[in-house]
Amino acid sequence: MDWFKSRNTELSDAELLAKAKQSNSQDFAADLYSRYIELIYGVCLKYFKDEEKAKDAVMEIYEKFVKKIQSHTIENFNSWIYVVSKNHCFEILRKEKRKDQKKQDYDFMHSEENYHPFSEDEKELQLTKLESCVEKLAEAQRICVSMFYLEKKSYKEIAEKLNKEWSSIRSLIQNGRRNLKNCMETA
Repeated sequence: MDWFKSRNTELSDAELLAKAKQSNSQDFAADLYSRYIELIYGVCLKYFKDEEKAKDAVMEIYEKFVKKIQSHTIENFNSWIYVVSKNHCFEILRKEKRKDQKKQDYDFMHSEENYHPFSEDEKELQLTKLESCVEKLAEAQRICVSMFYLEKKSYKEIAEKLNKEWSSIRSLIQNGRRNLKNCMETA
């Protein structure tokens, strides 16, 4: 790893850490960090399995490291930086997983279910059932489901109109959908 070069090789980790905390300069912090850059890179590569992503994470961890050393009491730097690196990787992976899950939820919730063509009589029966089931929903679910599906409002628009959080609206619509589905299956 030649993107970080250490200059103060004669000082111990504890001495570099103390000087980094006392100094306004990042020189001592960079020297200490450079000693462990291969460990940090290895941790990132282990979790991301992508060299460029791992290098980006090493730089992000450095930014966190410079801030954290000022406020943390660090006994064993080697262990501490390993845990900071691992937690950073987990945090990124969790964010990516949540982002993927939201995309899947969005795609599922906005899919048209026109796979079962009904005759006119069956359609009328289904609509009657649906109206009955909508009436059985809790008021908040009924309002959100109606605004979303009938008025074609977005989650954001509904949240603004009802003065609620986006996540609360999403939950009400999802629960309303599930309750409608269960009602339609049992009705």
